[in-house]
Amino acid sequence: MQRRKFFTATLPLAAAGAMLAAGRASAQQPCIPPRIPDVVYEPTPLGVIDTLITAARVGPKDVVYDLGCGDGRFLVAAARRGATGVGFDLNHNLVEWAAANALAERVEARVKFELRDLFTVDMSPASVVTLYLLPELNLKLRPKLWKELEVGTRVVSNAFDMGDWAPDRTFVVPTRYHRAFLWTIKPEHKRA
Repeated sequence: MQRRKFFTATLPLAAAGAMLAAGRASAQQPCIPPRIPDVVYEPTPLGVIDTLITAARVGPKDVVYDLGCGDGRFLVAAARRGATGVGFDLNHNLVEWAAANALAERVEARVKFELRDLFTVDMSPASVVTLYLLPELNLKLRPKLWKELEVGTRVVSNAFDMGDWAPDRTFVVPTRYHRAFLWTIKPEHKRA
């Protein structure tokens, strides 16, 4: 497992209260993750989120799937543009934190967060998929994206590419990793 830093300064005070309340409510129902996470949480910088949302042309007609949603910041930003979406993560605390952040930002009706293994999720409803995983996970996920996503679906990634699947666009963003990527599912991917 590759280490990513845990950063809590972005949690709004209102979200912290909501998260604590949610935590007390869910304490009665223990939640066991489907498996051990492949990565440790590191938040996507807000500048990268804005770049990816703009590049993917996220709007009110979009259904966004966030694979490894962390604190939910990508889906919250997408919901502010009118999109709906679902975030998936293997960390119960992050799922609760993401839901609390959506509540604090008043977009909870547009997004939801699930404790799920992204490799078991049916991605066919998505029109935009976002990920911030690791190179080997992107490569493992690529056939699933090609198989399940409709032609025209946009896929965006922070920091890591998809091997020999050339991106439609690469962005240089002034952050730690400096790169972000956009792909579009094309008819030839459906034959792969």
